[in-house]
Amino acid sequence: MSSIVVFTLSALGHVHPTLPIVTELVQRGHHVVYYCGEEVRKKIESAGAEFRPVRWDFKPVERARQPRLSAYALEQARCADALLPQLLAEVQALEPACVLVDFMCLWGRLVARTLGLPLVNLSSGFALGPGVLPPRPVLMALDLGPAPMTGGREVLELRRLTRQLAQRYHVEPMQTQFDLLSMDGDDVIVCTAQAFQPHADRFLRHVHFVGPSVASRAEAGVAALPPLDDRPLVYVSLGTVFNQKLDFFRQCLRAFADGRYQVLLSVGESTDPAALGPLPDHMHARTYVPQLEVLQRTAVFISHAGMNSVSEAITQGVPVVAVPQAADQFTIAQRIAALGVGRNLLPFQRNARSLRAAVDALIENAEVQTRCRALGEAFAQAGGPARAARVIEARMTSRAG
Repeated sequence: MSSIVVFTLSALGHVHPTLPIVTELVQRGHHVVYYCGEEVRKKIESAGAEFRPVRWDFKPVERARQPRLSAYALEQARCADALLPQLLAEVQALEPACVLVDFMCLWGRLVARTLGLPLVNLSSGFALGPGVLPPRPVLMALDLGPAPMTGGREVLELRRLTRQLAQRYHVEPMQTQFDLLSMDGDDVIVCTAQAFQPHADRFLRHVHFVGPSVASRAEAGVAALPPLDDRPLVYVSLGTVFNQKLDFFRQCLRAFADGRYQVLLSVGESTDPAALGPLPDHMHARTYVPQLEVLQRTAVFISHAGMNSVSEAITQGVPVVAVPQAADQFTIAQRIAALGVGRNLLPFQRNARSLRAAVDALIENAEVQTRCRALGEAFAQAGGPARAARVIEARMTSRAG
């Protein structure tokens, strides 16, 4: 039995795609040791892996009112600086045949490269390369936003600290926060299909587009769905991180006040649904909902355009109105519009009138439905978790040989 070590971030958008792959590897007889935050222990253990905690709290950075990648990258470097000696000793003792590392997980990447272990990179979003993300100056301006001085200091501290890590562990230092988004890997597994990936033909053979890694999830503690009738359901969610947008949720309520559609808003843990005030019978707000179950009933999904959410929607044949909030969501939203499986609303368009017009244009649009089905079929044919497991096993065999 071979051992495989997994490192990823605790954010659900990064954890959820790994779980079907872990389950597949365990079913194939491998021992999977999974390092992550304590808050996702049950999910990981349910997939059959041995859980080991990464004792570092990223919540203050993740849930900041103005999240910055510069702050997150710096916090990752501090985590790596503190925890690497322990992690290196533990992983070396395991003698794993392979290490599976999330594309944003700095400490996992450093462990694999320092110990000279086969590294398989897992991207829960697009493969990153030329033309996929906006130019670096644009990204820097978007990231630093209204706090350029604070962000600038974070970048300088990031350079200083990662230079120390580079000298200690013989790895490359980071010049900017965007170096955190790494495609470094002997193989790269990308959780989307070539049909959805921008410029897919530019990537080399070690980049494997396996399609969405989606599995049914046990939604413990989630209340039952509200009563729904036969009217089309508009589902609204901004994901689990960048969702503190009470004004946006109010715009959604105004957009659909006439009752033509049912509306279900998933507002996240940081927003009290009661803050929206009394709602009419056709509108419902919840802190969290079982998304896969909801999408089976949904006519149009108003989404932050996170990769997992978009993949789950398209797999169910549900068109998307994209309202991206941060990071790669803008690129995903552009791809949704380019492929004709939804609409992309720019920040100045996120008002009641534009939201309603976008949903009206997508409801029962036969051409959009056809394109959603075609992309969903491409997702299904890409191979999924079984193909990802074969890529990992091939890398393990290559090392053994």
